Amino acid sequence: IGEYATKTKRKKKRTRTRQFREKDVTFFKIINGRMCELPRNAPEADIVTADAATLRISNQKNGHAGACVSNWANLKHPERCPVRALARRVLHIRSHSKSGNAMLCAFWDKFGKGEVTDNMIRFAVKHAAAALDYPSRGIKIERVDTHSLRSGGACALSKAGRKPHEIMKMGRWAPNSLSFMEYIQEQLSSFSMGMSTEMSEIEVFTNMEGAVNGDDLRQATIH
Repeated sequence: IGEYATKTKRKKKRTRTRQFREKDVTFFKIINGRMCELPRNAPEADIVTADAATLRISNQKNGHAGACVSNWANLKHPERCPVRALARRVLHIRSHSKSGNAMLCAFWDKFGKGEVTDNMIRFAVKHAAAALDYPSRGIKIERVDTHSLRSGGACALSKAGRKPHEIMKMGRWAPNSLSFMEYIQEQLSSFSMGMSTEMSEIEVFTNMEGAVNGDDLRQATIH
């Protein structure tokens, strides 16, 4: 969540992660069958009904400056729509700041300007886990943290049938990185569902590679 929030405590070690700014967001709307970019001064009505949006970051931890991620509106479930959420953030920020440099995590209330921190998101995630009674399902609250959002998103995309390179793009992993596999939890019951049955239905197969010597276990593949 480094690009979406500020750190409660700054580490002495410098990182390449940069937070998203309001000006890093671009909205799009389908007009006459074509995807058209909305101008920065587009009416509020167009922004809140945008069909897609992109987030561009100046730098990030995988070192790919200017990486851009696109998001389509979730018309079926508006309450879960990332484009609608971005629209609300941008409109709130623009009503208080015109420079475009304000971070997406900035907010204004009766006390003045504030910023969403990693600890705030951590508290919200743990609170939601408690409200959903995770402990009754064998999931300890202390195991739930901000990275649960990243891991959960990657697992959900994988289960939805998305290809690895698509998940890597949405998660902003470097093109040649396999570190994203750490987020695809192999212990998910759905991943191994039916595997033992499918294995038992294979009658026979032969290892055609052969063996170099008698100690090579590959010489005798038994099934």
